[in-house]
Amino acid sequence: MQGGLWRSVIAVLAFAFLAGAAPVAAADFDLAKLKDGGYVVLLRHVKAGGSDADNFDLENCGTQRQVGAPGRKQAAMLSERFRAAGISEVRILSSQYCRARQTAELLDLGPVTAEPRLNYFHWRTGDEAAMVSAFQSFLQELEAAGAQAPLVVVTHKHAFVEVGVPEVKSGGGVILKPNGSAKPDVVGRITAP
Repeated sequence: MQGGLWRSVIAVLAFAFLAGAAPVAAADFDLAKLKDGGYVVLLRHVKAGGSDADNFDLENCGTQRQVGAPGRKQAAMLSERFRAAGISEVRILSSQYCRARQTAELLDLGPVTAEPRLNYFHWRTGDEAAMVSAFQSFLQELEAAGAQAPLVVVTHKHAFVEVGVPEVKSGGGVILKPNGSAKPDVVGRITAP
């Protein structure tokens, strides 16, 4: 009997993997709760290849890291997680960097609005202290999304360091509850696919 049970579990897992189901960790935040309002999703952009060029230009994706096939697959899996939770439309703010914008667009959950305070530090775009200060200001002004349109914010690794969760992989994220400070409450996680 025990051997049959294990075979069934393995068969179900294999089917889910082959069907392309987005893996969800047991401790992941229940995205359906976003419909209740009061939360903000902070996502790190999906996997991007290459490196930013020496002639980096914020307006030219050819000088920046780009989302490739692995990142596109991650974005599709993230989008499916939202949709499976009954979230088919959100408000999306994104860093101006191409990899973040591409992630936001690939989620296909609503129009994307660029927010410069979500940008990652690059020596051509200003100094790091100014970037951190701008992001902290963004967090202080952040208001919890209403139940009608959850807010998804797509940014970079530095944002997670600032909210006290430094180890978030590309495509992963956290759920924030804004509190009027530069350190919103972290109330959940989204495991990277």
